[in-house]
Amino acid sequence: LLRGAFEDYGTALTVEHGGKTQETRAFLQPVTRETGEEPFEATVLGAADCHVWRYLGPAETAIAMGDHVTCRGVRYVVRDALPFYAGEEILYHWAALRPEEETV
Repeated sequence: LLRGAFEDYGTALTVEHGGKTQETRAFLQPVTRETGEEPFEATVLGAADCHVWRYLGPAETAIAMGDHVTCRGVRYVVRDALPFYAGEEILYHWAALRPEEETV
């Protein structure tokens, strides 16, 4: 059931995990702040982007903290990730992403 939803309605993207790149289809959506605050924080180096993106992907595509996801030309770094199980079987993977910082 979930596999078909990812294939039919998911966005095409790539996941870099364990030194390998895998093309897949997954759901990627921004997570909004309920507080009404701006999506950035002031730091000593300037404003830091606090946008967070939610990834829901197929069981066959492993993802872990520190991995990278590229979608529509934007590269994200995985901040946190967990597999979700039904019994002993992985149903899907969840991850929190943030856009990768550009280095000068």
